[in-house]
Amino acid sequence: MIIWINGAFGAGKSTVACLLHQKLPNSILYDPELLGDFLQAILPKSGVPEDFQDNLPWRQATIQIIRDLVHRTNKTIIVPMTIYKKEYYQEIIEQGLAEDIQVQHIILMAAKDTILDRLDKRSLEDNTWARNHLESCLQAFENDIPGQKIRTDKKSPEEIVTEILKNKI
Repeated sequence: MIIWINGAFGAGKSTVACLLHQKLPNSILYDPELLGDFLQAILPKSGVPEDFQDNLPWRQATIQIIRDLVHRTNKTIIVPMTIYKKEYYQEIIEQGLAEDIQVQHIILMAAKDTILDRLDKRSLEDNTWARNHLESCLQAFENDIPGQKIRTDKKSPEEIVTEILKNKI
């Protein structure tokens, strides 16, 4: 089983995923963003798109790594990753994973002001990219990307994890 935690940058994905991993026995936390950052660092700048999700090898590797983790470990794979482009959601989650693997797709939702406040509180991070793509993310999660939506504005990470575990497929 895969629990994919989606949402805008600053919605709380990483915090919730780490806490969920601690509370969910027999789980693995896998963050595909690390692979994207790695590819951005090693590939020639001229051949790498600004958004590593636009890089087909990243999308293919993400699917393959997660599928491999599911089949090799027989554990629940927790994936905190923003996928806001509908075509990539369909390619990775619907076609690449959910055709034969159980996927619980959760979208953490928060008001724009809440997200901006959270981004401002992050230390040592340049949140320019997240801010520049915030409107697109909010629009996509409101209208284009299906999933179990959880409002995070006034909930603690513990409350969100409790809700996820209560609704676990």
